Amino acid sequence: MREFYSIAWGVHDPTERHKQMADWLTKHQYLCKSSDFRVIWNNLSEWAGNSDSHHLRALVISGYKDALEREKK
Repeated sequence: MREFYSIAWGVHDPTERHKQMADWLTKHQYLCKSSDFRVIWNNLSEWAGNSDSHHLRALVISGYKDALEREKK
């Protein structure tokens, strides 16, 4: 999750930040716990800024649901 945070504060172009955040959420969703996704969700508007979108929110929700299923096993 540290990498996601560094994208938020290190990439200043909103289009590039959105792309990198979406890529990170797609590639790393299986490494995060549901609690990590809650932190991302609660801070996404601040971290993404102008890059916040329905697409990013959908990736976070999907990752959260998958994490809950993994944690049940």
